[in-house]
Amino acid sequence: MDINFAEIGISALRVLGAGLLLGAGLPALFALGMRLHAIGSGAAEDGTIERRKPIATIGAYVLYAVVILAVLAGVLFVTRHSLGHYFGITLFGG
Repeated sequence: MDINFAEIGISALRVLGAGLLLGAGLPALFALGMRLHAIGSGAAEDGTIERRKPIATIGAYVLYAVVILAVLAGVLFVTRHSLGHYFGITLFGG
C-alpha cells in the first residue's frame, strides 16, 4: 500500500477551505447583512431619523437569503441518505 502524501495534502486543503468558507464566510455574510440592514433602516447612530436607504435593505435581504440557502443546502446534504431511504428523494447524487 502506497501513501500519497500529495493527495492527502490536497484533500486537507480542500477541507480547510470548506471550513473557512462555511465556518467563517457565512457568519461574515450574515454580519454584513446585519450592518446593511442597520444602514438601510433610516436611524442614525445618535438616534435621529434619517432618510431610509432601500438599496442597503435589499442588499441585506439578499445576503440573508444566501445564508439561509447555504444552511438549507447543508442540512439537505447531511440528510441526503435518510431522505433517499425513507422518502425516495435523491439529492446530491446520494
